[in-house]
Formats: sequence, C-alpha cells, structure tokens
Amino acid sequence: MTEMIGRSLSPVEALRSTPEEDRVADFRAKVRAAGHQPDELVELVELLTQAAAGDPRLAAIVRAGGSLLQDFLDGYQPRTTAEAARDLAGDLADGHPLPADVLEGLTPRYLVAVVRLAEPGREVEALRAVDALRAVAGEGLLLTHRDGNVVLFIPAAGPGSGERSVTRLTQCLGGRGWLATAERDRARLVDGFNEASYVLRLVVAGLRPSGAYTISDVLVEYAVTLNEKVRTDLAAVIRPLRAHKVLLETLTAFVDSDYSRNKAARSLFIHRSTLDYRLRRIGEVTGCDPTSGRGAQMLTAAMIAEALHG
Repeated sequence: MTEMIGRSLSPVEALRSTPEEDRVADFRAKVRAAGHQPDELVELVELLTQAAAGDPRLAAIVRAGGSLLQDFLDGYQPRTTAEAARDLAGDLADGHPLPADVLEGLTPRYLVAVVRLAEPGREVEALRAVDALRAVAGEGLLLTHRDGNVVLFIPAAGPGSGERSVTRLTQCLGGRGWLATAERDRARLVDGFNEASYVLRLVVAGLRPSGAYTISDVLVEYAVTLNEKVRTDLAAVIRPLRAHKVLLETLTAFVDSDYSRNKAARSLFIHRSTLDYRLRRIGEVTGCDPTSGRGAQMLTAAMIAEALHG
C-alpha cells in the first residue's frame, strides 16, 4: 500500500475492492442469503452476529439493528380481515379507539403485563426471552413493545387464571427481570397498561429485586410520586448527592440490600466502619439519616422521585 503513495492508480487497480469493502460485501451477501430462509428472527440475529464476528463495526450494527428489527416486525402484520393489519396490542396500550367489531372480538377481560428484561442490550437472549414469554402466555396473547419493555395482553379466561399466568411468567423470567401486572376489562385496557407501566417504573427505580409486582406492592410510592410538587420536592432531597458519587453509590447499595449494613458493605467491598462513616455523611449532605426508619423511607422515596423526575 505504501508503494502506491505518490502515484496514480492504474485502471485495473482502481477497480479492485479494498479488504474492508470485501468484508462489507461478504456480510451483505450473508444478510441477503438469510432473507431467503424461513428461519425465526432469533436464528437470523445469531447468523448476523456470527457473520460480524471479528469486525467491531459490523457487530455494532447487528447489536443496534436487532432490537429495531424486532420492534419493526412486532409492529408489522400482514393485512388480512377485520383490521388485522393493525398493531392491536399497540393500539390498546396507546388508547387508540377501536372499531366496535374489533373491540367486541376481544376477550372480555385481560391480564396486562409489562416486562422489563434484566439484560435488554443482549439481542439474542432478549429475543429468546420474548419467545419464551409468548409461549407461556398461551393462545389469544396480544404483544407489543413500549419504552424498551415487553407488553402483553393475556386473556383472563376465568377466576384465578390471572394468578396462574403471573406464576408462569415469573418462572419464565427466572430471576432475570421484572414483571408488573394489572387486570382490566377490554374497554379499560389502556388504564391497566398505564398502571402496570408506572408500577414497573417504581419497582425499577426503587431497586426492588426481580419478580412480579402489582400496585398493592408500591402503594406508598405510587401515592407519593403521583403528585408533581411532592415528586419535585423529593427529588431535591437526593440531588445534592449527585456531587458525591461515592455517597450516592453507597446509598444505592444500602437500599438495594434492604438496609442491611453487612450486605451493603460486602457488595461495595468495604469495611463496615467505612460504610457507617459514609452513611453519616449521607445524613449530613441530605439532612436525612439513612440508618433511621423515617430517614431511610424518605431517602428511598427521594431516589425513586429523582429517577422519575429525570
């Protein structure tokens, strides 16, 4: 290559592709070949990931495109009869009005489940998790994605069916995600989606462990943070810790350990006395003692409010 510097390329040399162009062309050929196969999306993403191995830029394209492709295919449905072309689950989540015949064709009652996967950035694993959720949800499922979450509308066939669905979905997650649910009649599904979505935000912001949650699990946080002024005032309590990264990290670990000093110290790899010192400093900076019941409750609510406010 260095010997070509300073002289013009011959017509033959100018027509030759560079090694980088060859890699891209080979990758695109594999993409086209995959398009002729009837395989599932999971296999397609795996194939593309393997094809991009060794090339960071192509691998980045696969990672970025996998989720977008999933969202596109979830939103796309072949046109059949009676509005089947709609993203019905998306319309229900967004509260779009439905034709009377479409609404009447729905199950009278649904379990609305909003799922946050613990590792949403790993496309192949995420696709497999969605396929598993789809399988355990059963027939009549309506599925879409909103704000990085998986949204499922699961027919509630009768008494207790919702609880059974929650149990199966929780087992399916296997401790690798969060599930928030609400049950509603078909005419009020957007209300159920909004409730479950907000519960999920509170659960994640509050550092709750992986599992299934309903509004009854976050009643205090729900009531407090729904008020805009209260939420703003609470966020102001925690904001001074943004200037003290170590203290904020310590408070997060303390809350995540369910206020256990020993667990928090172990998770931070520090001595218990160091943790106690940091907790005292948190009290000085915020005006709330995290080792007292009232202070811990205030700071936890403030963390949630700050996360929601931002």
